[in-house]
Amino acid sequence: MRSVVLIHGWLQGNGRQEPCEMLAMRDVPAVPGPAVFSRCSVMEAPLDLPDGDYTVTFEGYIVPARKEAGLWIPDGTTALASPGKNSDPSQPSFRIAEAAEIPSVLRNRVA
Repeated sequence: MRSVVLIHGWLQGNGRQEPCEMLAMRDVPAVPGPAVFSRCSVMEAPLDLPDGDYTVTFEGYIVPARKEAGLWIPDGTTALASPGKNSDPSQPSFRIAEAAEIPSVLRNRVA
C-alpha cells in the first residue's frame, strides 16, 4: 500500500540537531519487511539553519537532505530511505502521520 505521510524527525548537520517535519511517500510491501520511503522533502525546519548537507532520522531510518540558498533541495539519493540506527536514543520518539492514501487504481499513475 502506498500513502503520503508527514514525518516528525530530527535534522542533523552543521553542528546542529533540530526537530523537523518531512513529507514522503511510504510503500508498505505485501510481504513482511520494512516500509520504503521515497520522495522525501523537508517541509518544516528552523529558518536559521545554514545552507549545507544534513540528515533526517526517524524510526530507525536515515535520509540525506540538502539546503541551498535557503531552500530544502531533494538530493538524488533521497529517493529511498535506508534503515539505520537513531543517532541518539535518548531523544523523543518520532511520529509518522498518514496524510493521504493512494487508491490502488491510481497507484501506478502517481508521478
